[in-house]
Amino acid sequence: MKPIRFSVLTALLFLLTPLSSWAVNTVLANVFDGSEAKTSPLPGSCGGDRLLAYQSSTTFQVSATGSYLVVDAFNVNGVDVTALIYQGGFDPANPLNNLVTPAGVDGSEFVDLTAGVPYTLVVQQWCQNFVEGAWSVTFSGPGSVTSSDTRTVPAYTEGVFSSSDPVAETECTLPGVGSYYQEEGPVQVSTAGTYYYTDIFTIDLEVDICMLVYSAPFDPANPQNNLVGNAMDDYGSVDLASGQDYYFVVQPLGSSADGLYFYVLAPPADFRISKALAGGWFNGATPGQGLFFDIYDDRNQMFAGWYTFDLARPVDGTAQLGEPGHRWLTAFGAVDGSVANLDVYLAAGGVFDASDPPVDPQTIVGSMTVEFSDCMAGSVDYSLTTPAVSGQFALEPLADSHVELCEFLTDGPGMPGSL
Repeated sequence: MKPIRFSVLTALLFLLTPLSSWAVNTVLANVFDGSEAKTSPLPGSCGGDRLLAYQSSTTFQVSATGSYLVVDAFNVNGVDVTALIYQGGFDPANPLNNLVTPAGVDGSEFVDLTAGVPYTLVVQQWCQNFVEGAWSVTFSGPGSVTSSDTRTVPAYTEGVFSSSDPVAETECTLPGVGSYYQEEGPVQVSTAGTYYYTDIFTIDLEVDICMLVYSAPFDPANPQNNLVGNAMDDYGSVDLASGQDYYFVVQPLGSSADGLYFYVLAPPADFRISKALAGGWFNGATPGQGLFFDIYDDRNQMFAGWYTFDLARPVDGTAQLGEPGHRWLTAFGAVDGSVANLDVYLAAGGVFDASDPPVDPQTIVGSMTVEFSDCMAGSVDYSLTTPAVSGQFALEPLADSHVELCEFLTDGPGMPGSL
């Protein structure tokens, strides 16, 4: 994963830009969900021959002409992307046509944009094996950015430090040296979990800030009281509970500095079904039966083999192989986030290890909805037509060896927005 980098030239351009022209910050974000097309590495990416997933946004425009700082906000936390801006449309077969950012935006770059001109933002996963999840790109400059990907974020994530601000000494400051601080609260989050922080104006390009979170109003005389987690500099994360009041404190890192600050605080991502959940699952209340899942992330599809029994024990009948009461159903369908909606099939009329096709073709005999709440728990709702039977049962895995991969593929920030 690449670090956020600012070249000497980038820093110089920022310092030479009048402060008043940096009054507007815009956050654009969306989600890689597995349905994306892939193309060869675009300019500014890591290169190589492997195809990488990309998204092409709808047209965006800026409200004022000028230089804009463009930052990959999830460069460290989340889906790392290379951002490219095109004047007009994007043609993956001719990725240099209409390209405004010849080297792409690998971390952060200044880009000159003109009001009223239609642009296209293209984001491509940076040198990664395919990972689902949210990406976020910010624009800071003289005007706002209008796009279908624009996210409304809390007003307190941006501001200005000045000599009228109070001063406190905390983990964010030098020993024995205080720094300005601003406090926002009480704030409550709607979803419990890990929240991800990124300082957009890092490395003193405007004000390099540090953030602290408290579970009660900030007491500058006792800055360790009620502190939640650790101070966050440049990027970090903090675990928050829903229904709890929190107070966000931001300070210039080290010592007081006048100027603008801007950060992104993103909620935890919604849980998503991923290939890590492939394998055997069962309901502890019904031993001797269960399901086997296979998951195709690149198509957002799931296959299920349901190993179960007849509704009642057979009165008569024999089996040359196996047991007369065995029933094997299959299911297949689309995955959408944490839910898969599957058609249930029954194949009949076949013979063991025979090349002849079954006498009775595979037919749909019902439907099932498979939903996962996390890497270790799921549920199945089923409705069969012949015979008419429906129900629900819980799922647990046969083993937990998949958890590390599952958490890697599903943890991370969701799209920035209201908390």
